This record gives sequence, structure tokens and C-alpha cells, in this order.
Amino acid sequence: MEAADVKVSKKKERTLVTFSGEMTIANVGELRQRLLQAFAAGKPVEISLAGLSGIDVTGLQLLCSCHRTSVDRGIPCTVTGRNEALAAIAEVAGMPRLKGCVQDDDGTCFWRIETDMVTL
Repeated sequence: MEAADVKVSKKKERTLVTFSGEMTIANVGELRQRLLQAFAAGKPVEISLAGLSGIDVTGLQLLCSCHRTSVDRGIPCTVTGRNEALAAIAEVAGMPRLKGCVQDDDGTCFWRIETDMVTL
């Protein structure tokens, strides 16, 4: 198992959180603390997952928790650098959706699928 490396960089207009390695149950507690530190700055948070080599359901839940924190605190949060490891596990876990969770009032859910095939 590859250890995770998290870098939190405070930029002028945002806080950048860069992950590399694995986001799994073995390290999610530490990763959660680093993400909370990023939100503490009060600036928009960008989570870069380009260096992610593995993720499990606990990691997916951590990303959902980030979205809830974003909504609760009114701090924008985006995920960049999505990769095959993330896409494959998210698909198997059933994360992609046409609309976000109940807390997703502004359409910022990380798992939303953009489509014009939705019928109401």
C-alpha cells in the first residue's frame, strides 16, 4: 500500500490541496485533518487528484464530506485532475448521479453527470 502525500498550498485567491498516493481507510483520518485545515483559511478550496494512485469507498466518502463542508461553510470547493483510478472506483460504488444529494442546492456535487438526456 502506497502512503498518501498531501500538500496544502495557500494561494492568493484559493487554497490548493494536492493529493498523491492512495486515499484509503488506512490514511483517511490524516487526510481529513489536512482538508479541514484547507477550509479553515476561508478561501475557495481546489482539490487536485491528478497524483492519486488509488482510492477506496472511504476516500469517496471523504470527498463527499468535503462537499458537505463546502456547502455548510459557504466556501466553494472544486475537484480537478480526476483520473482513471478515481473514475473506476466511483463508477463501481455508484457515485455518478444526475443530481446531487439533498445538500446540493447549487449543483456543485462532485459526482453529477452533465447530460441533456434528463427528463422530468
